[in-house]
Amino acid sequence: MNLFFRMLIIIFRARKLDAVALVNKRNDGFRVWLHDLGWRDHLPNYRVFSFMELGRFGIWHSSRLALSGRYGLRMIAAQDFIYLKPIRPFQAFTMTTEILSCDEKYFYYQHQFFCNDKLVGIGLIKEVALKSGKPVTPQSLLMADAELNGSVIKNVGNTELHPIVESWLTMQQAIKENS
Repeated sequence: MNLFFRMLIIIFRARKLDAVALVNKRNDGFRVWLHDLGWRDHLPNYRVFSFMELGRFGIWHSSRLALSGRYGLRMIAAQDFIYLKPIRPFQAFTMTTEILSCDEKYFYYQHQFFCNDKLVGIGLIKEVALKSGKPVTPQSLLMADAELNGSVIKNVGNTELHPIVESWLTMQQAIKENS
């Protein structure tokens, strides 16, 4: 239930401010409360992924594409998280969310978690936008975003992947081939 209230706060903040481009980096501040904890004394992985969802939710609502009808839903195709340091109870942290790359089907996001300006975790997400069960190209959504927000998106047709994304996809492919 607490994530629902955090989501409402993100929606209200996004709607209160002017629209921003989808490709802008987003920063959200949170604190680890007792109800965020699992069996251990730090923020558990299932909660980390929920915070990452809130960051992506915020990006889409800040850009005004979330309610534009250009897509029906977004679905995660892969996610990964690297823990560098634990986030303790009552500790405040900042999460940055940004789109690193996109190809003909997927958006690739990076989430970075900071405590006192120290990087404590990094998450990667591969996500597809769907409309009527069919993928919507990231390029068409970026063009729609540019129209909605009056922003200039450079290299919209460019599908050159960020080196981190390329490495991550190579690892995913190796796992598929060895399964």
